[in-house]
Amino acid sequence: METYLRPVAILVELTILMAAIYSLFAGVKFTLLDLGLNEKYRSFIRWVLVIMGCLALVFFVAHLIAFYPRLSPKYPGMPNYPG
Repeated sequence: METYLRPVAILVELTILMAAIYSLFAGVKFTLLDLGLNEKYRSFIRWVLVIMGCLALVFFVAHLIAFYPRLSPKYPGMPNYPG
Protein backbone atom coordinates (compact mmCIF):
# COMPACT_ATOMS: atom_id res chain seq x y z
CA MET A 1 0.00 0.00 0.00
CA GLU A 2 2.75 2.44 0.91
CA THR A 3 4.56 1.82 -2.38
CA TYR A 4 1.58 3.21 -4.29
CA LEU A 5 1.63 6.47 -2.33
CA ARG A 6 5.04 7.55 -3.64
CA PRO A 7 3.88 8.32 -7.21
CA VAL A 8 0.83 10.12 -5.84
CA ALA A 9 3.00 12.21 -3.53
CA ILE A 10 5.35 13.03 -6.41
CA LEU A 11 2.44 14.11 -8.62
CA VAL A 12 0.98 16.32 -5.89
CA GLU A 13 4.34 17.97 -5.25
CA LEU A 14 4.94 18.37 -8.99
CA THR A 15 1.54 20.06 -9.38
CA ILE A 16 2.32 22.52 -6.59
CA LEU A 17 5.78 23.32 -7.99
CA MET A 18 4.49 23.85 -11.53
CA ALA A 19 1.70 26.11 -10.26
CA ALA A 20 4.34 28.26 -8.56
CA ILE A 21 6.48 28.31 -11.72
CA TYR A 22 3.43 29.21 -13.83
CA SER A 23 2.66 32.13 -11.53
CA LEU A 24 6.27 33.31 -11.72
CA PHE A 25 6.36 33.11 -15.52
CA ALA A 26 2.98 34.85 -15.85
CA GLY A 27 4.31 37.68 -13.70
CA VAL A 28 7.43 37.96 -15.87
CA LYS A 29 5.33 38.03 -19.03
CA PHE A 30 2.96 40.69 -17.72
CA THR A 31 5.87 42.78 -16.46
CA LEU A 32 7.63 42.66 -19.82
CA LEU A 33 4.46 43.61 -21.67
CA ASP A 34 3.67 46.40 -19.19
CA LEU A 35 7.15 47.87 -19.55
CA GLY A 36 6.45 48.64 -23.18
CA LEU A 37 7.42 45.59 -25.21
CA ASN A 38 5.47 45.64 -28.46
CA GLU A 39 2.66 43.24 -29.21
CA LYS A 40 4.77 41.68 -31.97
CA TYR A 41 6.99 40.12 -29.27
CA ARG A 42 4.08 38.49 -27.44
CA SER A 43 4.41 35.25 -29.42
CA PHE A 44 8.17 35.09 -28.88
CA ILE A 45 7.82 35.69 -25.13
CA ARG A 46 5.15 33.01 -24.93
CA TRP A 47 7.34 30.44 -26.69
CA VAL A 48 10.37 31.26 -24.55
CA LEU A 49 8.32 30.85 -21.36
CA VAL A 50 6.76 27.59 -22.62
CA ILE A 51 10.21 26.17 -23.36
CA MET A 52 11.53 27.29 -19.97
CA GLY A 53 8.46 25.78 -18.30
CA CYS A 54 9.05 22.45 -20.05
CA LEU A 55 12.68 22.48 -18.95
CA ALA A 56 11.60 23.20 -15.37
CA LEU A 57 9.08 20.35 -15.57
CA VAL A 58 11.73 17.89 -16.76
CA PHE A 59 14.12 19.09 -14.05
CA PHE A 60 11.52 18.68 -11.28
CA VAL A 61 10.39 15.26 -12.52
CA ALA A 62 13.96 13.95 -12.72
CA HIS A 63 14.89 15.20 -9.27
CA LEU A 64 11.67 14.14 -7.55
CA ILE A 65 11.94 10.63 -8.95
CA ALA A 66 15.64 10.36 -8.08
CA PHE A 67 15.62 11.90 -4.61
CA TYR A 68 12.11 11.46 -3.22
CA PRO A 69 12.34 9.16 -0.20
CA ARG A 70 10.84 5.73 -0.47
CA LEU A 71 7.83 5.26 1.76
CA SER A 72 8.24 1.54 2.25
CA PRO A 73 11.07 -0.02 4.31
CA LYS A 74 10.95 -3.16 2.13
CA TYR A 75 13.83 -2.02 -0.07
CA PRO A 76 17.31 -3.24 0.96
CA GLY A 77 19.76 -0.59 1.92
CA MET A 78 17.09 1.93 2.81
CA PRO A 79 16.67 2.99 6.43
CA ASN A 80 13.71 1.54 8.26
CA TYR A 81 11.36 4.26 9.31
CA PRO A 82 9.56 3.76 12.61
CA GLY A 83 5.85 3.32 12.40
